[in-house]
Amino acid sequence: MKSGMKLILKYIVMYLSCLWPRSRKVWVFGAWLGQQFADNPKYLFIEANQMDGIRPVWITKNPRVVREVRELGYEAYLFSERKGILCQLRAKYAVMCNGISDLNHAFLGRAVFLNVWHGVPLKKIGYDDTKGKDWDSRGQKIRRKIQQFPLGREYVVATSRTFSEIYKSAFRRPAEQILTYGQPRNDFFYDDKHLFPVNEKLRKRLEGQNVILYAPTHRQEGKIPFPLREHFDLKKLDEFCRDHQILFIIRRHFYHIHEEADLSDYSNIVDMTKDSLDIQELLIETDILITDYSSTYIDYLLLDRPVIFYDFDYDSYIEKDREMYFPYDEVTPGIKAGTFDELMEGMRQIVSGTDDFKADRKKVRDLFYCKRGQREVGRALLEKMQLL
Repeated sequence: MKSGMKLILKYIVMYLSCLWPRSRKVWVFGAWLGQQFADNPKYLFIEANQMDGIRPVWITKNPRVVREVRELGYEAYLFSERKGILCQLRAKYAVMCNGISDLNHAFLGRAVFLNVWHGVPLKKIGYDDTKGKDWDSRGQKIRRKIQQFPLGREYVVATSRTFSEIYKSAFRRPAEQILTYGQPRNDFFYDDKHLFPVNEKLRKRLEGQNVILYAPTHRQEGKIPFPLREHFDLKKLDEFCRDHQILFIIRRHFYHIHEEADLSDYSNIVDMTKDSLDIQELLIETDILITDYSSTYIDYLLLDRPVIFYDFDYDSYIEKDREMYFPYDEVTPGIKAGTFDELMEGMRQIVSGTDDFKADRKKVRDLFYCKRGQREVGRALLEKMQLL
């Protein structure tokens, strides 16, 4: 009863917020359920701060994020503090990457939403992912109808024509509300003007190192632990890395951030899952990427470096977790390893200088990214939004 009354009150506030006059100058940004200063919204936010006529404001639930953003010289407020609420009531534009809960959407009635998402999806997402939720249940239909008027002005950013078609069903948006550009977070790869802040501590730590990054996707949104030790012989891996002067970095998905991994016995293996940094900062320093069904490799394609796909649980993943948009083998241009021994052999091949997938990487890169998406896109996307 109490939760029902709270929900009714939220919708009343949401509809009342539609009456508030909104300013084209005020833009609010949020990411990852209000918990991080990260991903596509972060990079677009930094670029917006370089443009005249825009007042970008970061909105978060996390006091640490407020401090982080302000230390960079930018404006940030908590979700429900007075100034944060006022900025959201005044904002004409709202930028998110996970969903409307990246911001305090009760105060964003009739704002223009820009969903820049958090990667180019290999796995089915949104309304296309029917394993976790019945999107056409009576409750879901009622919820969508209630939210359509205050929150329905949502534009979604795709990276190619292929994904423009996919996003129409995944987000249930008409073609005119799909913008084909690219991912602002990948502007970091082309940042010759040093616009984006650099983690100097990380850069010094990795300087002169050969880096292999292991960045797998989540398992059931983190509802089950990631099976790291079950599929790695860490002692053998550490010996290989020492012999080849390699630093092996583990970066699990955000949904597994609270899981512990004691690697103190291994000199050349480190876990950076809990480190406050974007995956782009790791990718640009990475010589070989190891992943599975994560879209991280799709970003990495822009750097044209070798990838190994460690797909030890492929069959159970497809059955229990997510289906995919494409035949897996056709869009994963790299060595496939179903066992740890196969993974070790794949690393040996690449370390020895063998790279048989360069042409395949280009083919998949051109499928996943339009030409515009293979360079900086942030400023062009902001200019497009100003016309909406």
